[in-house]
Amino acid sequence: MNKQLQKLKKELDGLLSDDSAKTDWQAESEELLTKIKFFQHERLVHLIVTMTMSLLTLITTAVLFTVEGDALIAIMVLFGLFLALTAAYLSHYFKLENHVQSLYGYYYKLQEKARKK
Repeated sequence: MNKQLQKLKKELDGLLSDDSAKTDWQAESEELLTKIKFFQHERLVHLIVTMTMSLLTLITTAVLFTVEGDALIAIMVLFGLFLALTAAYLSHYFKLENHVQSLYGYYYKLQEKARKK
């Protein structure tokens, strides 16, 4: 996902640096808006997964303080797994969010070029 976003941003940088009169800026901005909608959906899915993992981590933390004996080791392993997954999802979601936010800036630049044409 991050590679796709970085590739798209490079393409947009190239497009914006080329001030060709042949470029249909309105069509380009509409195409980018469609891509932004797909990435927003992806972002929503990752937000739901991230929040679910965070909730499971919190629940496991609460259980960790109430369990004794042999089950404690199993809960600690589960807690470690949930914590690692939560950290990974938070990192991925953070990157995805920042990339999508930067796409808004590209969209505004394309719209500005479309108005000038």
